[in-house]
Amino acid sequence: MSYRVAIVTGGTGALGSVVVAEFVRKGMGVGIPVAPGGELAQAGERRPEGSPSQSGVHRADPSISGSPPSVLCLPADLRREEDVTEFVRAMMKEFGRIDILVNIAGGYAGGNSIQETSVAEWDAMMEMNLKTAFLMCRRVIPFMNGFGRIVNIAAMPALLPAPRRGAYTVSKAGIVTLTEVIHQEVKGSAITVNAVAPSILLTEANRASMPGADTSKWVPLPEVASLILYLCSDEARSVSGNTIRIFGGV
Repeated sequence: MSYRVAIVTGGTGALGSVVVAEFVRKGMGVGIPVAPGGELAQAGERRPEGSPSQSGVHRADPSISGSPPSVLCLPADLRREEDVTEFVRAMMKEFGRIDILVNIAGGYAGGNSIQETSVAEWDAMMEMNLKTAFLMCRRVIPFMNGFGRIVNIAAMPALLPAPRRGAYTVSKAGIVTLTEVIHQEVKGSAITVNAVAPSILLTEANRASMPGADTSKWVPLPEVASLILYLCSDEARSVSGNTIRIFGGV
């Protein structure tokens, strides 16, 4: 496999940091947009110790100034078109290519019925979960020449809607549809696009927010990361336009 470059939004969160670490282990360059104030960290995730959190270039061997960058962290509010455009421009300047896009960044709000859901909550879910993925796909696809892999993160409610989380559910269902539309637009090219829909992720933050829950049915982060890495691989060139359920024991 030739040298690849990936963008991982939400790359400092619990799932994102696992994906980034695997990409780096495989010798890839990785770009992470770091949200100002952390507003777009994936819901229920936190940054493990040792993962990049500051803006700048992080090299596999910092003592070799001319070595290829390992991880490039840059501030960007992914809800703003101009920030996304500038981030992608910086990626191309630093790496000269973009091969992979994994959209993990997002957020969660729930607990209200549709009639109780505020317009502010509705707009926030659409911006954090759907608009961010749309803007990144829109800007990155033109730079995928000869090879391209896009993986969007949906969620179980997008496929199995439940009450009192309407805005979140609709935003993640939008991810499923966005994935299918892009597949129709790029099929026949070397670009594939898929979505992954996990149930509850097994993270410390989720444990803390749901004490007493049966965590045996939750999905371990390495399992989700392994699926994402496969979808980004050369071997997955025939897999596109799918939303893959990873529901654990649910």
